[in-house]
Amino acid sequence: MVTGDFFGVFLSLIVLLVVAAFSVINLRPQSDEGSEELTNLVLQFFYEGDFPTAIIDRSLKICHANKTFNQRFLQEQHSRFMEDLLEQEPFVSCQEACQYIKNYKASGQIPEQPLFFGITPMFDGDKLVIPSNCFVIRRVSTGENSAEPKLGISLVGTGLFYSALEELTQSIAQKESNLQELQELDRLKSEFLATLSHELKTPLVSITGYLDLIASQKMGPLTEKQERALRISLRNTSHLNNMISSILNFARMEAGKLRFDLINHKIQPNINDIVDSLRPMADKRNISLQVQLGNSLPVVVIDTDLIHRVLSNLIENAIKFSQPDSVIFIKAEQISDTQVKVEVKDQGCGIPADKLDKIKAPFFQADKSDTRPTGGLGLGLAITEKILVGHGTTLSITSEEGKGTTCSFILKVAAPR
Repeated sequence: MVTGDFFGVFLSLIVLLVVAAFSVINLRPQSDEGSEELTNLVLQFFYEGDFPTAIIDRSLKICHANKTFNQRFLQEQHSRFMEDLLEQEPFVSCQEACQYIKNYKASGQIPEQPLFFGITPMFDGDKLVIPSNCFVIRRVSTGENSAEPKLGISLVGTGLFYSALEELTQSIAQKESNLQELQELDRLKSEFLATLSHELKTPLVSITGYLDLIASQKMGPLTEKQERALRISLRNTSHLNNMISSILNFARMEAGKLRFDLINHKIQPNINDIVDSLRPMADKRNISLQVQLGNSLPVVVIDTDLIHRVLSNLIENAIKFSQPDSVIFIKAEQISDTQVKVEVKDQGCGIPADKLDKIKAPFFQADKSDTRPTGGLGLGLAITEKILVGHGTTLSITSEEGKGTTCSFILKVAAPR
């Protein structure tokens, strides 16, 4: 005896379970590992569990039955016809299910969605009485080369309903608890990164200031060796400052503290300024930066500082991973009345196909070896992606090993005034 509200939730969970089970009853191999794991779990639940399940063809011959169905009805005689079982309990007690099975023999019609028989609720006053058994009938495919699909039948006892519901409830509660713990750990991680980065920034500013002061020789003349040592120190403090800034920016983004100041602005000046500032870096490696801007590009909606960071990250990455004497193309073109596409294409080493879908993850390095040719924390693309998401777009990456990588994103054209 259960209340109506509880039964509604209860039945919904069971329907989802049954639909999922029969949706994955197709025994052909799955390409996705997660999907295959789910398939195996559900098949195990139905075929090795306590739900008697069988598959019949149009002649009502049982071509497959699980262990429970065998033990209860067949004693391993799979060739037995369903017609014989329709005269036994509990089949005979559910005439609607029996009639549907007989009609299947005559017409060959199979339902597109699972059908439930024998589960019609009966009320005793304001209480709900559930029958002891119900039948679930569903179209199935066994992977055989058969022109006709087959009918799957499961006999489900309500006692098992309650057992399954309790297990599902406990599993969901456990997963929710685990999710809350993970969310709290993620929040603490973001706070720790933000606090640590901020605290590191303060002494680093002082160190850089004094190094600059010494390098200017305002505190006394320097020998050639001292000047060289100071240049190396300043270069590394600058590198350290950039890494701390990246961590701090990422932590702020993770904490949702990044604010977007979206204005109507032309993208051409941003691209030209960034290319000019990065050209010396490219020239050191004899890499050519070629800018290709479409004619009369429209005004777009951007946060100029953040898009500046996006373009800097993409072009710097292209320079770092390009071969000497190669070319990097920076393009911007209007592709529709409402969209401008920005693209950075290099002729570098490319990204392995198995790592392409992970490359935007924070702290991910495609090359994790100690001897990798380029350094960095692996935050550039993660920060880029978060900035672009704030602009209502995302970073698209295509790559081929040994031939290069293309990164692109779409910007919205500003509405005419």
